[in-house]
Amino acid sequence: EGVEARPELDRYLQGNIKGLHIVGAANGSPLLKTCINEGVEVVRYISRLAKPQSEAGDDELVDLVIIGAGPAGLAAAMEASRRGYSYRLLEKSRPLDTIHNFPAGKHVYAEPASLATQGQLWLDDSTKEDLLEKWGQAASGLKIELGFNVVDIQKLADHFEVKTTSGVMVRGRRVILAIGRMGNPRRLNVPGEDSPQVYTKLLNPGKYSGKNVVVIGGGNSAAEAVLALCEKNTVYMVHRRKEFPRLSSTNRELLLSAEKNSKVTIIREGKVTEFHEGQVLVQDPDGSKSIKSDAAFELIGGDPPTAFLKRIGIRFEGVWSASRLVHLLWVFVLVYSIYGTKNGLWPFEKLYAGLNRAGVYPGMLYGLLYSLLMTFFGLKAMSRYRSDPYQQKRFGTLIAAQWIVYFALPWALWYLVDYAEFWRLWGVTLTYPLGYYGLWDPAGKLFSDTILPWALATLLVFAVFMPIFSIYHGKRFCSWFCPCGGLAETVGDAWRQKAPRGKPIRKLEASSTLIMIVTFLASVLIISDYREFLSPQGVRYWYKLIVDIGLASIVAITLYPFSGGRVWCRFFCPLAKWMELWSRWGGGKLAVVPNDECISCGECTRYCQMGIDVRAFAQRNHPLSNETTSCVFCGICVTVCPVDVLSIKRLPSGTRGFRPGDGDGKQEPRP
Repeated sequence: EGVEARPELDRYLQGNIKGLHIVGAANGSPLLKTCINEGVEVVRYISRLAKPQSEAGDDELVDLVIIGAGPAGLAAAMEASRRGYSYRLLEKSRPLDTIHNFPAGKHVYAEPASLATQGQLWLDDSTKEDLLEKWGQAASGLKIELGFNVVDIQKLADHFEVKTTSGVMVRGRRVILAIGRMGNPRRLNVPGEDSPQVYTKLLNPGKYSGKNVVVIGGGNSAAEAVLALCEKNTVYMVHRRKEFPRLSSTNRELLLSAEKNSKVTIIREGKVTEFHEGQVLVQDPDGSKSIKSDAAFELIGGDPPTAFLKRIGIRFEGVWSASRLVHLLWVFVLVYSIYGTKNGLWPFEKLYAGLNRAGVYPGMLYGLLYSLLMTFFGLKAMSRYRSDPYQQKRFGTLIAAQWIVYFALPWALWYLVDYAEFWRLWGVTLTYPLGYYGLWDPAGKLFSDTILPWALATLLVFAVFMPIFSIYHGKRFCSWFCPCGGLAETVGDAWRQKAPRGKPIRKLEASSTLIMIVTFLASVLIISDYREFLSPQGVRYWYKLIVDIGLASIVAITLYPFSGGRVWCRFFCPLAKWMELWSRWGGGKLAVVPNDECISCGECTRYCQMGIDVRAFAQRNHPLSNETTSCVFCGICVTVCPVDVLSIKRLPSGTRGFRPGDGDGKQEPRP
């Protein structure tokens, strides 16, 4: 939901086959500028790993084989030439084929303005024709070998062999795959679509005049084709949905205006069933109809080169395999060992007892390790997001809170003041029902003089502070202060894109409501010392074992590299659900707010650890709040958006967030 499968790549843009780098649109890069930059940066990465080793030659082993002469491939070749690497640049059709296939006169924007263009390939706001002229001049100094359709890439001991349909074998120490995706236009797979009057590209709208034209699709390419054709032709647009969620606001307004002025007939919820000479058969909610057609354009996007990448052995994100299961097993063993030592679980009972006898408390060692890990990975995250002040403050706050509130203060109470109930500070700062032990332990003394202040503080934070905080700040506590969320945001940051998503997964998030209810009921049983069915000690033991140690710790952290860092926060945490409910009841005053410039690249959705389809909100220019989602306002979606569409703001009174499926209407008043 919201994003497509992508190859698993490291910081050098190489996957499980080391030395094979995937750049540009082939790995999902959303913009011309980011494609260019990846082409440049991957050569710079390679320069840190290996120096130039050979001279270029048609039959020799070269340093780099660059496949694809689009923006990423050209930029890589220019950087390779500048750095003295021998290379062969292979292209199956013509250089810059994607740009050539833009409609005549199309404006190309050098977005985002805040990102500098790397390397020597010029990019600025321009028309298609200007861009081709500039890039053609830049490419004239490169040797581009045309007609090389690559069918296989094999890695040998110290080099790659690239096989082509013509039987030519190209050998290189490394391969840069920059094949894009627009060379694989999506098709409807219906009878007659191979006929001469059916096209997958609109190159020159000006040659059509007085024609009956059918455009199939609902994205920006289809809308722009309709707008280019509708002044001089009779145009029908067939779209499989009722609304146009992927259109930019400008294209949506222009398209709906053209429909209102009878310049185009839009068939919503329509499905093309067959192409015939001079007509297109369409099925819509009103039945089947035939549309007269001199030309039809299937503009439904392009397929990523997934099949080719899988064929050469590239592993994709989220795909399970035997090696991944082994990886899961050893991560589980590692995590279980840590929590087994901390809690005295089998087979670590003796180690646990020995550490306590020696005065080296496992809990303190665990807290120290936890804090060090958060600091190390938090600093890495701060470096990764160094251009974003929001992320700098957020990660800095998480690290400081962990060291001061969750480590130094509690253990200072024990070591410096010799206060035996030092752990009750966690019961307040973690907040019930997450810090359930603030009320549970010891149950018999809950309202005794010694712990009454702690109990009152716990109840005050739970029943007063957290509801008020949540109404105005949503679940920001999870991503700014909470140690569970802190570990997820720091250690788990590298695996953000692996968070599971989709409707079935969202239904599982209801399990946190169940655990919240179970926690409340268990609290009543323990505090009232109810023994009819299960003793308070039994309730406490099983809850701690299953929920606290099992789900919150071992299961959640084991799944970091496989399902992102927010498994506990999304599916189990009772405090997260408590905050979400209060934020929802309070009207979701804090929200991620989009402007009207979304390009539907899906980066925001891809990096959301909560599995929210952020793009669905941004496409419709609707705010995203806790009234409609489980957002923790980490702000990463804002940071990774390549065109600065998103921001975190407070909503005006009387507005509500958008629920995917609401339609394309403006922001609605809350009922």
